[in-house]
Amino acid sequence: MSLLQTLLCCLSLCISYAQSQTPALTPQVGSISPGQSFTFNCNVGVKDGWAMYFFKQSPGESPKLIFYHHHSYTAPKYGPGMSSAHFTGTINSAGTEYQLIIKDAQIADTSVYYCLKGYASTKSFVFSQSSKLIVTVDKYPEPAIMVFAPYSEDLSTEDKPIVTCHISKMTVSLANVKWLVDGTTVQEGVSTSHPVRDSDNMYSLSSYIAIPKSDLKGDKTYSCWIQQEGSSAFKSQGIKLSQC
Repeated sequence: MSLLQTLLCCLSLCISYAQSQTPALTPQVGSISPGQSFTFNCNVGVKDGWAMYFFKQSPGESPKLIFYHHHSYTAPKYGPGMSSAHFTGTINSAGTEYQLIIKDAQIADTSVYYCLKGYASTKSFVFSQSSKLIVTVDKYPEPAIMVFAPYSEDLSTEDKPIVTCHISKMTVSLANVKWLVDGTTVQEGVSTSHPVRDSDNMYSLSSYIAIPKSDLKGDKTYSCWIQQEGSSAFKSQGIKLSQC
């Protein structure tokens, strides 16, 4: 084997090794009832001198550190506001699989979760793919849903008028929003903001649909539909733009 072939072989092995160093978080989706426990497993693939981190994140917010752990620690080290009363962790004997155990699950645990591993060999940090936990209930309190006709300023431009749906008093931030025109789901021209946490510790968001100007004088009914993860759906009152 020539020197060039040897170098290419070594490079290929290094690339394959680096690509293999990606933590895998399972399961991708979990669903439990309030008060139950749930476990996420993060397989980091290698035992080394760098720690592993678990995070949770609500849409539109920064990730929150739950804890970080290492096979040399006697217990996880917790992030701000997190404690062993609600979150705990274990490591397998090989030091390659970490567990996040959520005890006595509450609605606030409905969120997206990640693990992050630092790899000594590449001196880099790598996130896993996201996983979702849904704490299911029969029905959340009904959110406030209001649909607004286009502002008068929108009507004087060549742009399409915008109908707005504002949703507040949401219990969780993971939610699906749809627009309905005469009862049929429409996707074209729709955009939805990330939820934000309000001062009352509940969430709100806005969704928008761009419509043809001809619809302003028609009899089409516009409404929006929301389903918070883990609960039933709610629909707004419809509005006919010709009557606004």
